[in-house]
Amino acid sequence: MKTINAIHVNNIDNCVTLSGPADAGDTAVYIEDGGEMAVIVQEPVPIWHKVAVKPVQKGSEIYKYGAVIGIALEDIGLGRHIHVHNTCSPGAGGRCV
Repeated sequence: MKTINAIHVNNIDNCVTLSGPADAGDTAVYIEDGGEMAVIVQEPVPIWHKVAVKPVQKGSEIYKYGAVIGIALEDIGLGRHIHVHNTCSPGAGGRCV
């Protein structure tokens, strides 16, 4: 198991961006409100991809860097990979169903 640094910019963010690839069981560490936080990664996640640091319910907005980047197509649990397989982007012309 290894530790991966992650980028978390805004307190509204419900995900972090990993600065390295992660395997299930690795720990992603990030700074929130001036303190170090951590989440256990639940599945393999490539470098620069996102991991949920708060549970996201189906139909909820996903925030990264203080902005909405998508809508959850399914419930996304803590430490789960957030990417095109479980999100949609209606602002880019996509359609969320």
